[in-house]
Amino acid sequence: MIFLNCCMRALINAFIIHLTLNILVFLKGWHAFDTKRWVRVFLVAIFATELIIYTVGFLFYLHLPDPIVQFIRVMGTSWMLFLLYSAGAWLIIDGVYIIWRKMKRKPWRFRKQPQNYKLLSFVLPVLFVSGVMINGHQKFLNPVVQQVPITLNKAAGELDSIRVAMVGDLHLGWMIDRKHAARFVDLIMAQNPDLILFVGDIIDSQIEPILDMEMDVELSRLSAPLGVFSCTGNHEYRFEAEEKIELLNNLGITMLRDSAALIDSAFYVVGREDRVVSSRKPLKEILAEQGVDMEKPVIVLNHTPDYLEEEMEAGADIALYGHTHHGQAFPGNIATELIFEVAHGYKKKGDTHVYVTSGIGLVGPQYRIGTVSEIAMLTVHFAGSLSQR
Repeated sequence: MIFLNCCMRALINAFIIHLTLNILVFLKGWHAFDTKRWVRVFLVAIFATELIIYTVGFLFYLHLPDPIVQFIRVMGTSWMLFLLYSAGAWLIIDGVYIIWRKMKRKPWRFRKQPQNYKLLSFVLPVLFVSGVMINGHQKFLNPVVQQVPITLNKAAGELDSIRVAMVGDLHLGWMIDRKHAARFVDLIMAQNPDLILFVGDIIDSQIEPILDMEMDVELSRLSAPLGVFSCTGNHEYRFEAEEKIELLNNLGITMLRDSAALIDSAFYVVGREDRVVSSRKPLKEILAEQGVDMEKPVIVLNHTPDYLEEEMEAGADIALYGHTHHGQAFPGNIATELIFEVAHGYKKKGDTHVYVTSGIGLVGPQYRIGTVSEIAMLTVHFAGSLSQR
């Protein structure tokens, strides 16, 4: 009940912000086209239609057909991002204009702005933001494959090296639907990995869209000679946690919940419960309870990179994380760089190789601005393997 109340407050706040931004942007356009009656009529039609659709979706989404709700979700989140970027651009432009006019001791009030300035200061940001968003959507639709070479000073039985597909934050659900799931799986399988590792948030929130759109069929195509494993993420615990985790296990994605798996008698994969779980265990305790032989290579899956020292101090050879999305869209990437020691990419911390993925999926708007959608292909070389002796 507390969680639902928090969600409702968040939705109401988002609606208020959305409405405020619509009004601000509408007034900017109304002011720019004060001599163009037909453009003003067009603006009224656009903003009225958008607000009606958004309001209907906000109030009645539980009673609307799924395709309509999906359209409202995509349109609403895209429009919100457009409003945020456009409003920000206009605040900067008008702020600079006011300062410049004051320095020149000239009138600066909006009604006395030159007509050319009013038109250009409205149209150019719209075109720029539209171009940025088109590019950002294409970056989401075309994930990159990051090649990450890692060499460990440990033997792994007869293995000289392995190719590991590391994937984070699919967020499969209403926004990331089956067609996205299919292309994600296609990209992963095209890499011919020896091992597939997820770092949580495979499912966004509810299990319903996974079953309704039969996304489980796509996930069942995932396979690798050394297996498919994942830790839990915070979104696994949003709704129906045990049902979602059971589904993933049944699809062949072994969910490691404060547990370890010995792979091919050569190395370990250890998966940690997400930090939202109150009973989550310290990593050293997990390693001891699971009888992990620290002479063998140890790969740890942990959703959130908020305390890298724990994996390092426990002796993990490789620590893999997700969660950050690298902020997903500017200026979120800057914020995550300030919050996390590693918001995205590789770092050697002590003897532990750390990689934080920006993720392949998204939450909310389907755009990557200042960030990338990715999978990381780790080529892990083992020093001193038995085959080399």
